[in-house]
Amino acid sequence: MAPRGLPGKTATTITQYTTIQWTVFEMRQTFSAGITSRVTGVPYRTLDYWARSRFIVPSGREASGIGSERQYTFDDLIALRTARELRSAGISTQGVRRVIQFLQERGAQKPLSELRVIIRGKDVFSVGTNQELVSALKSPGQYAFSFLLDIGHVFRHVEEELKSLRVA
Repeated sequence: MAPRGLPGKTATTITQYTTIQWTVFEMRQTFSAGITSRVTGVPYRTLDYWARSRFIVPSGREASGIGSERQYTFDDLIALRTARELRSAGISTQGVRRVIQFLQERGAQKPLSELRVIIRGKDVFSVGTNQELVSALKSPGQYAFSFLLDIGHVFRHVEEELKSLRVA
């Protein structure tokens, strides 16, 4: 049975339609502070404080007086959720501000919505284009040794070796 509004559409077409619609949704839609709070998990009062203190300012529209409403973009939602996750991991608001400043100095225009970050203990690392880790908080600019082992790759390799032994 096809979803309402898409009579006779297959699952593939529905997925494509949803993807296209979501892309348009991301680029054009703005969100009220109430919706933003619900989606990101950032309390309304915190959104208000962060906007007034210029920590994370809404890109859609800033408040222009009593009764006006801030409008947040999709990128803002990602940045706010990222900030919330950093705060939940024990990084102070001042620490998150320092991370943003450091990443902006390194050329990131929207550091909390366009970069990948890793939290290790009380430090935040930015993941570079070559997968290098750079401290953005405790020792800004200091590279960290990282080694990622893809267990899925190891599993497939062992499985293939076992299959080749059975054949021989």
